[in-house]
Amino acid sequence: MPASNPVLIIGATGDLGAGVARALHAHDVPLLLHGGSNERALADLTDEVDASAAWTIDLRTHEGIDQLQEALDRYDSLDGVVFTAGVNPTAETTAEISDDDWDEVYRVNHWAAWKAIQRTLPLLRADNGGSLVLVSSVFGIRTPARRAAYGASKHALLGLVQAVAQEEAGVVRANAVLPGPMWSENVRRIFQEHAEKVGASIDEYVASRAAGIPRRGFVTVEECANVCRFLLSTDSSGINGQSIIVDGGEY
Repeated sequence: MPASNPVLIIGATGDLGAGVARALHAHDVPLLLHGGSNERALADLTDEVDASAAWTIDLRTHEGIDQLQEALDRYDSLDGVVFTAGVNPTAETTAEISDDDWDEVYRVNHWAAWKAIQRTLPLLRADNGGSLVLVSSVFGIRTPARRAAYGASKHALLGLVQAVAQEEAGVVRANAVLPGPMWSENVRRIFQEHAEKVGASIDEYVASRAAGIPRRGFVTVEECANVCRFLLSTDSSGINGQSIIVDGGEY
């Protein structure tokens, strides 16, 4: 980078999506931003990173996917697409999770990614080809208890990456980033729920989790965002179909 064509970030109002936007902006990459329903957060980020355009579109529906297509029709080429959208619901066992909750996780974490790939591949193929980055999770290779829906959806993203990498080889590169817990308010909320279930304080739970990481601390949003930025850049031109773990060495 810098890129001549924009990079599209899907899920830009999440912690990592916003981090990727800031990392790319620091390298003068033109940006297109997609967000969910948080219009204020998307508007603030758009101003911060000087994005060319931004849209709040519900990608859980065919109508939303069509809206994304319409928004992108004015562009001839994309240098990159990074999919960071996702939901991580309250932990339930495989036996307990409802059909609605399972469907919601898959609709956001996997179906929307698949449909977005279909709609953006023509733009990634144009010009000199581009790079696709899907954000999975370390739970996409080893899913713990009470994370069946989330883990299964993140496993499925790796299948998408591997297929696209083979199908588009030589034109579009596709890779996955697998973060471990990134310290943020969202992770703190999840850890609070877990701490309550095991009867521990949040500080005790955080300390016990951090102790299992060789670096004795969680990765940051910025560290994961920089890996995404690298995979979107031509500096990673030899990397295709890979799953890059960013977790400080825990896995």
